[in-house]
Amino acid sequence: MKRLTVLIHQQHSFHQITLHQACNAQGVFDVRLCDDLRAIPERFEAGRAPDLLMLDQRMPARAGKALLERLGGTRRTPALLFVGQPDSACQDFAHLARQQGLWVVGELDWPLSANGLRMALQRLDGIARPLPLHSRPVAVEYAR
Repeated sequence: MKRLTVLIHQQHSFHQITLHQACNAQGVFDVRLCDDLRAIPERFEAGRAPDLLMLDQRMPARAGKALLERLGGTRRTPALLFVGQPDSACQDFAHLARQQGLWVVGELDWPLSANGLRMALQRLDGIARPLPLHSRPVAVEYAR
């Protein structure tokens, strides 16, 4: 399986922690956090660009739009995964990203769905990821 690199930006630190743990549970361990939206493009230039950028749908409108515009102009743009509900239809960042030709692998709501995250990661790396053990259906036979 391809080793994925993920960069997470969420408005609330507990959402960042939840997403970080959810990625680890899916077998993705190269996960970094970023508190400042403006620093995200600079992180691409400073080192290896992430494969996936997880963004908050409720990030500030002006900063979110500026980030998407800047991502559209970068040499290697990561896939995008938006988490949460947009504040309004005019601030639907997933929709805006698609309009700019950016690759949006998914949109997830809170509470976070482990299966939804798995499917987004599967679209990203093109490899079927097995379900975590606690999510697999179990066939139980009863003794007669």
